Amino acid sequence: MVIIFWLALILFLIISLLLAGVILLQEPKQAGLGDAFGGGGGGDYLNVGGVTSGLHNVTVWLGIIWGLLALLIAVLPRA
Repeated sequence: MVIIFWLALILFLIISLLLAGVILLQEPKQAGLGDAFGGGGGGDYLNVGGVTSGLHNVTVWLGIIWGLLALLIAVLPRA
């Protein structure tokens, strides 16, 4: 079980770096925080296309994997 913990931790760190890189590669929406709180349209959140769509999908999947690995690391014994 200890080896699974260390493998999960190493994979978690790699996914964290990949996730940060993919987030930085995305094009900014130029809406800012005002759009997040109802200040603007924001209707195009799920209607992305082209390369942006691919990066969005990769970001979502990396985020899901990151969250699952975080839960796995929290339950595995560290000894």
